[in-house]
Amino acid sequence: MPCARHRLVWYELRRLGAHDCGGVGSRLRTARRGAGLTQKALASELGVEPITVSRWERDVTTPSLPRLRRIAELTDTTVSDLVRAPDAASAHAVELAALREELAETRELVNRVVRMLSRLERPRSVPSSALASRDS
Repeated sequence: MPCARHRLVWYELRRLGAHDCGGVGSRLRTARRGAGLTQKALASELGVEPITVSRWERDVTTPSLPRLRRIAELTDTTVSDLVRAPDAASAHAVELAALREELAETRELVNRVVRMLSRLERPRSVPSSALASRDS
């Protein structure tokens, strides 16, 4: 009876999520960010709508066990990591690492914009042949 088993897993996941500080959703979000995936990208890989991933991360709903397995594969983690609350220090460390990575990407983007603006601000050199024809 796969349906009953999935319902039991869902119940257990919800029960576990209710007693820890983060819930399955926050661990899923942390794993997704740590893997560098957006909600849209994860949804695409799983064949679901992005709103579904959002609902999982907000603990409105919980992914099925087969989906949790696939999420674990995509985020290079385990189903246990997704359903079991880690200690607070390691959870914060993972979240900080993900935020540092996002910050590094943002810095790189800002640096590219600054370089582009610098190039656009430089006066363009006028070819000498254009100067000669303008003077005649």
